[in-house]
Amino acid sequence: MRAAGTAGATALRGVWGYHDDHAPHGDMFWALRRRVPVVAVIVDTPERVGRWFELVDAVTDETGLVTSEMVPALRATGAGTPRGGLRPARP
Repeated sequence: MRAAGTAGATALRGVWGYHDDHAPHGDMFWALRRRVPVVAVIVDTPERVGRWFELVDAVTDETGLVTSEMVPALRATGAGTPRGGLRPARP
């Protein structure tokens, strides 16, 4: 996502999870393969989010759940540059 130019992205790896009718699964001491849930959050403006759908669709081709939400407020800071404030974000 960084190479694609998103404003921000975070990936969180779980320890244990389940899906559908499968038994719970997760990290095992002697496992050769990691089968844990991953949540990725992509943050950008509404105009730019649509650009990333094709990439997200390719990554979640076999399995995955994708949702899109409008955040009602925005406040971001970084490198001494605050952005937004404690007011509703523009759609």
